[in-house]
Amino acid sequence: MAPTLGHAWGLDFDRDFDEQKKPWEEVKAQLPSYPKDENLQAFYVSGIAGNHYFVDKTTLETDKDGVVRYVLVIKARGGATNVSFEGIRCANRERKIYAIGHADGTWSRAHDSKWQPIDSASSLSYHRALADEYLCPQGEMVSSPKDVLRNMRGAW
Repeated sequence: MAPTLGHAWGLDFDRDFDEQKKPWEEVKAQLPSYPKDENLQAFYVSGIAGNHYFVDKTTLETDKDGVVRYVLVIKARGGATNVSFEGIRCANRERKIYAIGHADGTWSRAHDSKWQPIDSASSLSYHRALADEYLCPQGEMVSSPKDVLRNMRGAW
């Protein structure tokens, strides 16, 4: 029996097409350690942004599900600090907040932990800046945390 064209090339068309149809499945995110100031990497959001924005370098993760996960720290001019564990899915231009950090170094699950579109209109959107400039340049997920940090350092 002569091989079919696909087998002659070593291809399995049924398997290849079935794999493309698989629904996206999110990797179960692991709660990171609470951020320390010495691990924070600043990133630029906008010239009109009044807050200071950072990611914890030790928590940056590029996962096989296409999500870049990180701990975000926002320091307001008035002294308030917000901490969250988040992810950005480059392929769909979406964001998700997994957990909120507290001043005592503990985490609580975010109340509205679902994928939401990233607002492209606001120049104050840190999610837009993270996606467009640092995590998903040209709409593609960076290949490693080192690339994210290189992008952030190059922006200054």
